[in-house]
Amino acid sequence: MAQSQAEVQFQQLGVALPEPGVYKLEASHTSIGFVARHMLSKARGNFAEFEGTITVPENVAETSVDVTIQAASISTGNEMRDGHLNSADFFTVEEHPTITFVGKGVRQVDGAEFEMDGDLTIKGITKPVTLRGEYLGFGPGMQGEQRLFASAKTTVNREDWDLTWNVAVETGGLLVGKKVEIVLDVEAVKES
Repeated sequence: MAQSQAEVQFQQLGVALPEPGVYKLEASHTSIGFVARHMLSKARGNFAEFEGTITVPENVAETSVDVTIQAASISTGNEMRDGHLNSADFFTVEEHPTITFVGKGVRQVDGAEFEMDGDLTIKGITKPVTLRGEYLGFGPGMQGEQRLFASAKTTVNREDWDLTWNVAVETGGLLVGKKVEIVLDVEAVKES
């Protein structure tokens, strides 16, 4: 079977490609975080509860991802802000308890960098996004299990998902920025 262009390019970098199979995100070694403008600084947070899989077929360029995040597991280090984010002003977690990402296809961009297009669903609204990431490698874990490592990020306009709450501040401008950077660090274990 002929190798895809992505497979050839990754191999030329000396990066081991993952074996075909289904890889489950390991929550203790994976983080799903975000950075958003808050007044004149930046607020950071993450989601503590999620599950997902990365499916790697024979042709690695056809790799797919399916992730479900529990919206109420958001943590910014500020309990009052977390409660506000869970409210109807933002995620409306009682009506929309999950956030999902479904991606398919990997394009090698430069070196070990890749792009993956997918659909991000928040509050029942689905919009296309492109993750840009770095494939960090593949290899055995401490118990001999096979692991896949990657990082990725994207920047979205939160208002595209009806996350429009805001207030003006005395210094000028708005309390919360429209742009949100989503940052992923992934470690996934091959299912037997």
